[in-house]
Amino acid sequence: MNNNFARLGTYLRFIWRRERISSVVWIACIAGLAAMFAALYPTLLPSQAEIVQMATTMSSPAMVAMMGNVYGMESLSQASVMAQECLVWFLIAVAVMNIFLVNRHTRLDEELGRLEMFRALPVGRLTGSAATIKFAFGVNLLAAVLTALLLLVVNIGGTTVGGAFAYGFAIGAVGFVFAGLTLLAAQLFSTADGVSGFSLAMLGLFYILRALGDVSGNALSYVSPLGLGLKVEAFYSNTATPIIILLLEGVVLTAVALAVCTVRDHGAGVLPARKGRANASPFLRAPFGFAWRVSRGTALGWATALFLLGASYGSVCADINDFVEGNEMMRKVLEATGANTLLDNYVAMIYIVMSMVASVPIVLTAIRIHGEEKSGRLEQILAKSAGRVKLYGSFIVIAVIESIIMEFLLSIGLWAASGGELSLGPLLKTGFSYLPAIWVMAGLAVLLVGSLPKLTAVVWAVFGYTFIVMYFGRIMDVPEWAVRITPFGNIPQLPVQEFTIVPLIALTLIAVVFTALGVWRFKERDVG
Repeated sequence: MNNNFARLGTYLRFIWRRERISSVVWIACIAGLAAMFAALYPTLLPSQAEIVQMATTMSSPAMVAMMGNVYGMESLSQASVMAQECLVWFLIAVAVMNIFLVNRHTRLDEELGRLEMFRALPVGRLTGSAATIKFAFGVNLLAAVLTALLLLVVNIGGTTVGGAFAYGFAIGAVGFVFAGLTLLAAQLFSTADGVSGFSLAMLGLFYILRALGDVSGNALSYVSPLGLGLKVEAFYSNTATPIIILLLEGVVLTAVALAVCTVRDHGAGVLPARKGRANASPFLRAPFGFAWRVSRGTALGWATALFLLGASYGSVCADINDFVEGNEMMRKVLEATGANTLLDNYVAMIYIVMSMVASVPIVLTAIRIHGEEKSGRLEQILAKSAGRVKLYGSFIVIAVIESIIMEFLLSIGLWAASGGELSLGPLLKTGFSYLPAIWVMAGLAVLLVGSLPKLTAVVWAVFGYTFIVMYFGRIMDVPEWAVRITPFGNIPQLPVQEFTIVPLIALTLIAVVFTALGVWRFKERDVG
């Protein structure tokens, strides 16, 4: 074997050792949620008339932009409608999984100096990258096969073996493309943040290209891996050509990435890092300035994404009646909020979803200091005059400011794209009412970082439970107590429910207690 790939099998086993929990959880979540959503459709669309009406509703430009073109009108089934509504979201999820996976084992390891330790051993120059992409391929393959098998087990109307595997392999093939793209980005950029920022930005660009291509019917859809993934037309034509093209794209990206890896300097990217000032500014030398400097990239990226998310939901407001007509799932979700106008029910529902999404960057900022701790940089900062409380307090203050800005941008995007159907003032009131719930999530993150830093991933488990219960709980008849134990389940759902400040005060106090305990434990425990 070429020395560039020496000890590939050993390195691959090492990656499995590190990923045996997180990758299994990712695979289980993608396949399990795909099966769970599919299982809802016999109840949501029990008759052929409702299936046709749903597909007709999905043909509106706003719906096509969100989920892709409608196909197979002459032979619609529960399975084909399910694929047209759900597949694009699983393509996005698997793309995010691969971005984090590949970045974690390439550029992040190189940035933290771990790869230098491996290079001191009889390990080839390309072994790490090759093992990572090989592991990513295996993860995507398992996710694809398990998704297909679970869809066959659920066996809703119109399910076929070919359709199930077309659905599953579309997910796996798109994931492999983003694995190759992230591997290439790891050669181009010199920081892990740069790699993840570029890859996530490309994901957003590909989603926009797919939406533009699907709405206007041009070739932009084929430029986007997400658009190609939808072209399999699962449970209808089950076309294998898009999957083959996606796999070839992943192979080409991988080959280019490995070729670049052989010629670039270790520790550096092909694109030179921007040279900073010789001396840090007074702002950067302060704890708050440092916290902002390491958090700003994530914050700015999420701010842009959340504004666009608000705008995408707002674009539906002008055609809300057409959007809901025939959409049994949406109708049940909206009716669960009360007997009000469709537009008010829609606003109440989407603010739950948007606010939960807005909590993600806030939690990321709250746990960012733990990433600095694991990288070994925190000791250098604490060795100077910066106190632990002041340093962590800076991250927390930034998280609080971010939460306000994120809800503001969501509301602005929703209002701007609503075509005059919504007023900005009530939207801001609705958005800001969710701030205490977001603060509780951030407070839980701070508490885990301070008390149980190895278990910080628990906050994402809480987030996943909250999202499922709040979004699908009313359809699945989840008990009220299961909703109430989540922070977002106690927020008055404006504008369809009466505003009350008591739960907001209670949630704010809980957030303050969590945060105070977390900061106190962070001050007392050993760093590193």
